[in-house]
Amino acid sequence: MGADYPESSISKNADVENYGTVNECQIQKHLEGKPYGVQKVYLMKTLGNKWDRMLTIFGIVAIAWAKNWEGNVIATASSYITSAFNSMNLAALLNVVLYVLETVLLPFYAKFADMVGRTEAFVISIFFYVLSGVVQAVAPNMDTLVGGQVIYALGITGVSILGHVLIADITTAVNRGLFQAFYDLPAIVNIFVAPIVGKALVEAGAWRWSYSMICFCITVTSVPLLIGLFRLEKTIKKSHLLPPRRDEHSGKTFMEKARWYCTELDAIGSLLFVGALCMILLPLVLASTWGGWNTPRTIGCLVAGVVTFIIFCVYEKFFAVKSFIPMGNWNTLTPIAGVLCCAMVTIFHTSNWTYHSIYLQVTRRLDVDIATYIDMSYHAVFLISQVLSGYMMKHFKVYRPIVFAGIGLKMIGIGLMIPARFPTSPTAFVVITQVIAGFGAGWVYVPILVAVQSSVPVADIAIVTAMFQIGGTIATSVGSAIAGAVWNGMLPTELAKNVPGEYDLARLLGDITYINALPEDQHAGTVLSYGNVQRILSIVSLGLSVLSFVFFLGMRGFNLTEGEEEQENDVHNETTETDAHKS
Repeated sequence: MGADYPESSISKNADVENYGTVNECQIQKHLEGKPYGVQKVYLMKTLGNKWDRMLTIFGIVAIAWAKNWEGNVIATASSYITSAFNSMNLAALLNVVLYVLETVLLPFYAKFADMVGRTEAFVISIFFYVLSGVVQAVAPNMDTLVGGQVIYALGITGVSILGHVLIADITTAVNRGLFQAFYDLPAIVNIFVAPIVGKALVEAGAWRWSYSMICFCITVTSVPLLIGLFRLEKTIKKSHLLPPRRDEHSGKTFMEKARWYCTELDAIGSLLFVGALCMILLPLVLASTWGGWNTPRTIGCLVAGVVTFIIFCVYEKFFAVKSFIPMGNWNTLTPIAGVLCCAMVTIFHTSNWTYHSIYLQVTRRLDVDIATYIDMSYHAVFLISQVLSGYMMKHFKVYRPIVFAGIGLKMIGIGLMIPARFPTSPTAFVVITQVIAGFGAGWVYVPILVAVQSSVPVADIAIVTAMFQIGGTIATSVGSAIAGAVWNGMLPTELAKNVPGEYDLARLLGDITYINALPEDQHAGTVLSYGNVQRILSIVSLGLSVLSFVFFLGMRGFNLTEGEEEQENDVHNETTETDAHKS
């Protein structure tokens, strides 16, 4: 018999500070028919001690800071590290492979966390994360470093998605935005401090310490997270309310067991999804290496990826027993429209900012540190405005007006960037446009994430969060491809038109030292050319931003308390369907 809990219905406004309890009969109804990991999530939210959940969220934020810190430090030192092994030519390809691997792993971590549990998934990802730091810190050659990077992908992917998922699990829709914003806020320190540390390690010849930081930072910051999770697990165990895991394989042959696993994991759908992702992502990232967008390899890979994705959608809709992405369970277009809206915001952001730092160095004669700080001012304001958007969602209990204002502010910021790109415009004007655009972006990302998570059943929160992150990853690749096509296609023409005399075109396309040493008339022509192309990128970005409004219109407006109630109703509906099926 389970432990005795006060008999009261679950509080619709329960959050990390105020949570309700339910009687055993209600709990069993909620748990029936759910994957084992999702059952544990419900019990964590229903029975968990307030301070254990606060400790868990603190741990999530701490490990997010550590993840961002080591990433910024290593990024600063990366070129020196690869050159230390005489492998500069492998650096770009390695990044592409890891980029694709991390993207592909996102939905699998979501599926694993649903089937087994959030705690188990976190433990595995943290183990691989710390192990990767050890392997890379002691790597004697490039092959070992590559192996460590693959292990790194296994670790960081799990930590990246599970943080957002766990916050959604143990908070309500009303408070979720504020806690999701806090997840990223500590990174504001890393933006400015981590590059200084990375540069100091390189200058001291101690680059291995950049990888050693993974071991120390991730291990230390994971302690409060794991303590909180294990205490929540202990509460669940003591309640005796978690149904024992059923033995699905009793009396089954090996083939029957294999067939069961394939059904549970949607093996065919998973393979189609992974294949489509790889064939779409690789040409987006490697088109320039493959000879451009007109080569048979690039076109063939893209077409095959799109066709495979269409086949995946058809299979999931009509043939899958347990869908990899259960869109059939969703009674609204909000999750898909939200993912597409945020992806479009990412595309027009990436297309405008990819070459922004080099533009600042060339046209303003700024050194790399100052240019980086101006470039990062966007991200700093973005992180701060996320917290404000989370507070507004908590206070007003709506998300749609905030997203509308955010997209509008970002469009205004990018629109002002068009005149700001003229070489004669003040640098302060450039900074102001960065601040406006960053402020608007912060009002888009978190509210849409909360809307997407709040508009699906509880059992689908993990997979829809994975979709959200995958959409951002693909959008970043598309935006970079657009920026690269415009930059590489137009800049040589602009330079030929505006720069007099003889010059080295290859060095004029990115060698800051060479550009700054040019005669005044040639330098003025170069500055004009860079400004013209960057202005075109801002115009393209502003045009693309209209599409984000189109997708935004497909998102249903709802009071965030309604979203919580609908998720509860989904639980009751699914339980009723399960009972009907049994009878």
